[in-house]
Amino acid sequence: MARLQKMVLKPKEQLVTRLFLSPKLQQNLTVLSYSTYDLVSAMKELSESNPFVSLAEPKSETHSLEWIGDTESESLPDHLLLQVRMSDWSNKEKSAVKLLIYNLDDNGYLRAKLNELAQASEFSLADLEQAKVLLQSLDPCGIGASSLNECLLIQARQKENFDETAMQILLSDSLELLADPQKWEQSDFSASQLTQALANIQTLDPTPASEYVTEQNVQYLLPDLIFKVEDGRLTIETAKSQIPELLFDEKTYKELKTQSDQGKYFSQQRQDYLEMKSAIDQRQQTILRLGKYAGEYQRAFLTTMQTQELKPLGLKDAANALNLAPSTISRAIKDKYIQCQNKIFSLKILFPRKVTTDLSQARIEYDLQKLIDQESSQQPLSDQQLVEHFANHGVTLSRRVIAKYRKKLNIPNSYQRKRD
Repeated sequence: MARLQKMVLKPKEQLVTRLFLSPKLQQNLTVLSYSTYDLVSAMKELSESNPFVSLAEPKSETHSLEWIGDTESESLPDHLLLQVRMSDWSNKEKSAVKLLIYNLDDNGYLRAKLNELAQASEFSLADLEQAKVLLQSLDPCGIGASSLNECLLIQARQKENFDETAMQILLSDSLELLADPQKWEQSDFSASQLTQALANIQTLDPTPASEYVTEQNVQYLLPDLIFKVEDGRLTIETAKSQIPELLFDEKTYKELKTQSDQGKYFSQQRQDYLEMKSAIDQRQQTILRLGKYAGEYQRAFLTTMQTQELKPLGLKDAANALNLAPSTISRAIKDKYIQCQNKIFSLKILFPRKVTTDLSQARIEYDLQKLIDQESSQQPLSDQQLVEHFANHGVTLSRRVIAKYRKKLNIPNSYQRKRD
């Protein structure tokens, strides 16, 4: 019988490296991650708590701007209107779709009756019926439905190999059948089929607008950087008019400090001011450096405002070019906005993810849509043929990637696109 080894407690040495940030550096990083709105709020809090600090409000400027929403905080109408603007629909179709967008409820449903909207607008019932089809082709999938069943059916049709029983239940508008298991015995489907159908339907989203903010909590977007295009030249400047100037009453500070025995308190108030001012200056310099680099890199997009001109740009690439940490770049682009050619959009747009070696997602989607638009309606291109087309132009993509972007663009498969 083998001996049992005794458990012996022995001391163990372990070298652990921990990175501790100084309070000043922590504040710099915190201020860098602030949006302009949050930064102004922090400055107001300091001016209210520090008796020597005041704010000189910036001069207001009037801009005629078209808003491009940030995907992390945009409202549903902003998200949908952006897609409408970028579509190739006719002006009449765009106007009709916009009318329907403004009549969506907070969950993304179109509860209004089309015939009533037609009577109160310049559009015919046929115009609005076509507009509803176009609206339902937009992201998020399921938008513009008049009922829960229709919303789920739109999503189910976009899924490959969706459960046949679940699809038949949605097509027959029989959701109440799944809601009451006692009625399952009266159904033509078995209990196992209905159980599987219920599980598949539960993967769909009954409220496609849930990820988007409502109008009540939308904040105005304030640009941090302004790009100007003049005679083909691209220039950049910080949006100074959005941030008030932080002032310190040095005269009163010196007078009170000499007359009081609370010198430590007064010194701390001045130190708080200096640290905040330094953090703000550092924030502005970092954002400007990043804007210059990203602006030059994405010059083609900023001068044309065509999303297909965006080139892939990773945070690590920008960090290496500017000799900064990727985490600093991440903080610098968080909740930041830029203004260019009377439009405002998130700084993150200039950092699209890389799909292939030299093409961004926006470019892949643009080329894919163009190929589909030019294909023969009688012999539409299969996913494999699309893969081969990209390969012939030096772009390696898998069928899975093609299918992914095709679905994102709401493009049916080749069988569904075929027309006699």
